Amino acid sequence: LMLANDMLHTLYAGNCVTIAEDVSGMPTLARPVSEGGVGFDYRLQMAIADKWVEVLSEWGMDDAWDMGNLVHTLENRRWGEKCISYA
Repeated sequence: LMLANDMLHTLYAGNCVTIAEDVSGMPTLARPVSEGGVGFDYRLQMAIADKWVEVLSEWGMDDAWDMGNLVHTLENRRWGEKCISYA
């Protein structure tokens, strides 16, 4: 994957975007190859979508929600790694 991302960004500089769907939390997935990363432009972060499914199906009424847990999930990112999230 590192080689493929490096090739795409070399051949199509500025004209391509690569996105990795990641459920493992692999470090450096969305860091440049020049920094030792895999070279994806963005990481599709699954944790927020999974958290909303949990919140809506298991947590009950909104006045009982664990806001600290929810905020932690929303803010939990690696510094410098661009992410795409959906809910």
